[in-house]
Amino acid sequence: MLLIVTFPNPLSNPIANMYGPHFLVFYGFIITVTIFAAYWSVQRDTTAKLPLPLIPTHPDPYKIAYLRGGEDEVIRLVIFNLLQDGYLQIERGMIERSPTQPNSDNLSTIEREVFNYFSVPQSASQIFLSSLPAQISSYCTVYEQALINEQLLSPTTIIETARQINKLGSLIILGLGGYKLGIALFKGYTNVGFLFMMGIISFFIIQFICHPPRLTQLGKAYLKQLQQSFTQLKSKISQPVSNDPDGTEFNILLPVAIFGTGVLYGTEYAKFAKYFTSSSAQYTSTSIDSSGGGSSCGGGSSCGGGGCGGGCGGCGGG
Repeated sequence: MLLIVTFPNPLSNPIANMYGPHFLVFYGFIITVTIFAAYWSVQRDTTAKLPLPLIPTHPDPYKIAYLRGGEDEVIRLVIFNLLQDGYLQIERGMIERSPTQPNSDNLSTIEREVFNYFSVPQSASQIFLSSLPAQISSYCTVYEQALINEQLLSPTTIIETARQINKLGSLIILGLGGYKLGIALFKGYTNVGFLFMMGIISFFIIQFICHPPRLTQLGKAYLKQLQQSFTQLKSKISQPVSNDPDGTEFNILLPVAIFGTGVLYGTEYAKFAKYFTSSSAQYTSTSIDSSGGGSSCGGGSSCGGGGCGGGCGGCGGG
């Protein structure tokens, strides 16, 4: 018996022959379904209905800082602690070891790692561009795992799933759009700007939505609860220790961990807050500059000027 296998002609099939405007409607429908499916799969969060964890009697400032902003916030908090305890000082815009530093044997492992980094003076903007964040990351693993177990941080499985969804969604959008674009160009049509623009814009949209939030809904609610529960620390932080009506030791690290260095403005530590705020802006600018400005979505892309002009009837087909 003769078995004949026929393959559909890639140049002549319902999609290849579809009239341009009709294909754009069809393509828009596929894009919409793909984006909504990706968004639902990546962004849905089952932790929103879970009860909030109890706030510990003595919260770990470093753990809270990691929850709020990852390794960078932990580094800021450790540096602030070392400055406060006399291990480091800020001189001429540089962070350096204090000549009257206490014995470093009293430091925790993560504090000693940061302290050792300042064997030579460093500016704040250099800190986050150096190897220090990667070194501190290994010490923060215990915080990360604990927060994942408490369902306050998105687990790595969700991040990996989001990566796979991103690949599949991008393949559908770029594959279908690229196929029709190739057919149109093969048949001599050149007014394909709208098709090209739809594909590129939707591609960037799916890249954006396929990044699950670092904090789960439970994590965001817990952080908000912390800020509400310890809001009185904002006023207490501005009081000198000698004026503390309770006469108890006040851990200044806790409000900085919960609210960030901005809470130090208006206090005797305002210099530190200003120093890291200005360095943070410089660090962001440096990071953007180093990534280059010639991306495909910049002003020089093929969608600029008249490149995206023309109608949508040139998407191939009759």
